[in-house]
Amino acid sequence: MATSCHQFHLEPTFKQHTAVEDTNGIIIDVALTTGEQSEGKQLLEQLDRIEQITHSKVHAVTCDAGYAHAQNYDALEERHIDAVIPPQRTAVRKNGMQRIPARRFKYDALKHRIKCPDGKYLHYAGPSTTQNGHIYRARNCDCNACPLRDRCISPTAKARQILIMDGYTALLRARRRKEKGWDEQTKLKYQRHRWQVEGVHGRAKTQHGLNRAVRRGRVNVSIQVYLTAAVMNLKKIVMTGVKFWSIFRPCKATYTTYNTKSRLFLSLVQTCA
Repeated sequence: MATSCHQFHLEPTFKQHTAVEDTNGIIIDVALTTGEQSEGKQLLEQLDRIEQITHSKVHAVTCDAGYAHAQNYDALEERHIDAVIPPQRTAVRKNGMQRIPARRFKYDALKHRIKCPDGKYLHYAGPSTTQNGHIYRARNCDCNACPLRDRCISPTAKARQILIMDGYTALLRARRRKEKGWDEQTKLKYQRHRWQVEGVHGRAKTQHGLNRAVRRGRVNVSIQVYLTAAVMNLKKIVMTGVKFWSIFRPCKATYTTYNTKSRLFLSLVQTCA
């Protein structure tokens, strides 16, 4: 039997987090992080910067599934912002079987416990040391005698554990909303996100060389990202005649030359350079 060894050339990567005004496709905010940073943690910081720059409240946010964190849903609910963010799909085990998802476990915040699909309870085990949340664990005897064991935990595990993230109830509401089916207005917002924001990143890579960093180091890549966004905005202004600077005026302007009653919608997506 012949064997072969493949060598992979590893390079540092960066993530670009871009906020785009929905009506005209103007890039409002750009943030650059290293490749290991989670994109979901950038959302709230970007919203704060955007509202400070535009002096206007954001009424709706569309993002890809990378931003579907429980904390984000919870924070957007508190700000009364419509979160058009599709929740992440349930993980599938290596053998092809789908593990019983955490949403099948009924969380009782008042009694501080969780009820599993077989009717047994998972009790509070303490705060998570790696993530913002709390761990609930079932008893070994309950999991050993459970008829759903093969679908619930791995053969080497002794009992099921559930991590309840901060803002978990907001995540559940977002999942139910998606499972019931988004209304037509919500679907339209996300469709615009697909071609409006992802189109911005596509043009940045194919037409402006952002598919690869021209210089090393986060500072140098940041310069490349900012200049690319500025060039794309200038081209947009020339092509469409949008009054770009009206977006940043400290007033309750509508930020569009077509509909004077529209509100400020933002779309976010991340890409790697």
